[in-house]
Amino acid sequence: MSEQMQTLRNDLLALHRFWGIEALERRDEAGVEYAKGVSYGLELTAALLETRKPK
Repeated sequence: MSEQMQTLRNDLLALHRFWGIEALERRDEAGVEYAKGVSYGLELTAALLETRKPK
């Protein structure tokens, strides 16, 4: 994986952790579910970047 892709992956995982914490701190159910969804989407994106083949 190139250095730029690795940096992007690390940034996505950091955002994933942030939104995971945000989901725990939210009081309303809709906010919790939104934060969980954002966190999960970022995790999936990071995983896809990791498996991407270089061109």
